[in-house]
Amino acid sequence: MLVTHWDVCLSSKSCFNVLKNRGVSVHFCIDNDGTIYQLMDCNDIGFHAGNWKVNTKSVGVEISNAYYPHYQDIYRRKGFGPRPFWRDAEVHGKKLKPFLGFYPVQVEAFKALAKALHKVYNIPLVAPMDGENLSKGVEPEVEQGLFKGVINHYHVTTRKIDCAGFELDKVLKEIT
Repeated sequence: MLVTHWDVCLSSKSCFNVLKNRGVSVHFCIDNDGTIYQLMDCNDIGFHAGNWKVNTKSVGVEISNAYYPHYQDIYRRKGFGPRPFWRDAEVHGKKLKPFLGFYPVQVEAFKALAKALHKVYNIPLVAPMDGENLSKGVEPEVEQGLFKGVINHYHVTTRKIDCAGFELDKVLKEIT
């Protein structure tokens, strides 16, 4: 599996420091400008999903995003420009208040990373679906470490909402 997270940090450097201080780990970070940083070998187990069965069968990626709208001015001041606002995102049966989404360059970097991991590790470019739509909650097959594909962290546990609003099914269809 490939597991997406948003780091709720202003940059990948900040995310790296938070991960280190908390004793957790992730394989990749995607920064605001689309730069992909590899933090650990994909053959090593990262402690990112909060679920041992998922951790042992997955690669984790943190996509830099402070999430809360009041950080928008900081992104502008740092020269990244305004982040898109994501509205009407729903997860675990709840509609979320509008929040900061990913820059298009980050989505493109994610697609490149997913494509590379698909080629090297044979991670299928599919997401958990609920009929014709991306699942918006915990999936038992994911929770048990049996799913093969790309997931948002919220597919693992109700304790997480990342990456609500990130339409994995549509993004994965764009990968060629």
